[in-house]
Amino acid sequence: MIKRIGIFALTLLAGAAIGYGAGVFNSRSVDAGSGGETSVGERKVAFWKAPMDPNFRSDKPGKSPMGMDLIPVYEGDDADSGAQASSVRIDPSVVNNIGVRTAMVEKGALRRPIHTVGRIVYDEEKVANIHLRSSGWIERLTVRSEGEAVEKGDLLFEVYSPDLVNAQAEFLQTARSGNATIINASKDRLRALYISEDQIRKLEKTRRITQYVKVYAPISGVVTALNVADGQFFKPDTEIMALADLSTVWLMSDVFETDADQLRLGASLAVQSKFEPGTRLAGTVDYIYPDLDPVTRTIPVRTVFDNAAAKLKPGMFMTVEIEGPERPAGVIIPRQALIRTGREERVILALGAGRFQPAAVTSGVESDGKIEILSGLNPGETVVVSGQFLIDSESSFAGATLRMQPAEHDHGEDMNMPVIKEDTSDAPRKEEIQGSDHSGHAADPENEMSLVNGFGVIKKVKAPEKTITIEHDAIPEIGWPAMTMDFPVAGTVDLATIPTGERITFAMSQGEDRTFVIHSVEAIQ
Repeated sequence: MIKRIGIFALTLLAGAAIGYGAGVFNSRSVDAGSGGETSVGERKVAFWKAPMDPNFRSDKPGKSPMGMDLIPVYEGDDADSGAQASSVRIDPSVVNNIGVRTAMVEKGALRRPIHTVGRIVYDEEKVANIHLRSSGWIERLTVRSEGEAVEKGDLLFEVYSPDLVNAQAEFLQTARSGNATIINASKDRLRALYISEDQIRKLEKTRRITQYVKVYAPISGVVTALNVADGQFFKPDTEIMALADLSTVWLMSDVFETDADQLRLGASLAVQSKFEPGTRLAGTVDYIYPDLDPVTRTIPVRTVFDNAAAKLKPGMFMTVEIEGPERPAGVIIPRQALIRTGREERVILALGAGRFQPAAVTSGVESDGKIEILSGLNPGETVVVSGQFLIDSESSFAGATLRMQPAEHDHGEDMNMPVIKEDTSDAPRKEEIQGSDHSGHAADPENEMSLVNGFGVIKKVKAPEKTITIEHDAIPEIGWPAMTMDFPVAGTVDLATIPTGERITFAMSQGEDRTFVIHSVEAIQ
């Protein structure tokens, strides 16, 4: 009996000990979950931040003022630990998942080609306009329509003209006189009236006046204009027809005046057309016209093409690429690495060990998928060419400093990661950091009230709550993607005048509670 009582007592004591231990463990777990140093594996959470507002931070998980779940920032990743961070670190697994690719900054020379369009036209040096220098009537017109092909010497039409009949009679009279000077002058008059040499010799031989004078084709080609019909009366100013030789054609390219300094005589060009996909014609700039078209603001450029196969038809449009002069060697990167925000240009530098840093740059000419960088980069640095927009967004949330000048590489403790010597002339001092807000930046009332502009569409106006719903575009200035949100409006905004459903531009600022307030709304005409 005594043994049973002893065993029972020991069991109670063991159960009490286990219950106490479990209670202490649970209590510590709860305290850790509500404190600011939650352990996740071996890493500790330094604070929690809003996904869309880098300035909002909390010492515990929860919701942001915009209703989004806060995300943890771990110790070592905090941009405020130590001095102000100049880069952002991303977990290697995340870098791999978003498909980050990099490329080396190179030194080289680019040629900026001129891309334009051109059209095929007749070779003006091989065009014949047929006018008769007398009045008369068309007889026996052998050409019936435009586009007909004729050979040199083919009969085009016959004419009856009193002036031509009188000129033949005068020639026969001078021929009887035997005066060579007068005879030659009479022959010249017949030639001037468009009478051929064969007809003059026949007249001189037969001594008989021809009532109908024959007109022959002066060149081989096609009829490009036909302005008469059988029996029609004509005058000296009447263009009877026009012929064009298509054995060669001109390509007339229109080059904008902004590219005028890139034009050179003899520059090579490549031409493509839709009539024969995949076929490229090569040529050179034959002539640059001296005048600028005042309507299109373009300079005509001529190229001569051989057209023996008659594949090029006047009126065809071509895409043209004219080679530009080679520029001096400079820094070049892949085109896709450049981020243009409208206000500035920047790239994302890969520093190694999962760290990245945005850098402000100035771009130059672009060619063949490469772009020239005039300032902001050094050869040998590495830039991100894929996934840079996600990293750029993350760096703006983390408060990474934008590098304004190229880095100078030096040997630090870690040989795999370059040491960045930053320009810290504008960096906050220690006493400023101590008096800063939660983002690590010194408090500045003017910056807090600075306006941020955006574009969007008004979806709803809630007058009682003094809020509006905007479906806004991405706002790169503060790292927001496109979304639909509710915004409070300032008292100066008249809700009755806000155009619902229309495209608008708006200005907002962030208040003391980290909420953005709309200060103005204007419809886009």
